[in-house]
Amino acid sequence: MRVQVEIVIAPHPPERVQEALRTAGESLASATDTVSVQVCATEPPTAILEFEMPTKAQYKVVDEISSTVKFYAWEFYEDITIRFPKDRG
Repeated sequence: MRVQVEIVIAPHPPERVQEALRTAGESLASATDTVSVQVCATEPPTAILEFEMPTKAQYKVVDEISSTVKFYAWEFYEDITIRFPKDRG
């Protein structure tokens, strides 16, 4: 299933944000080549982490996703939103 995590970030070097979120995504993903990270220069600054993980009930994986992202992004995360977008097919 596709997972999208939007993180509101405190000021932090974009390359460090990207590296931390890629590591978080790789630890959750079913395949590392499904992980993508985009750092957006919006107000407030945000980053988008997307990856594929094995299909499970969403309520069973939300805590795992949240705690993993917070663990890797502790230096800069301010808020996290987890989404499960529908396949576009």
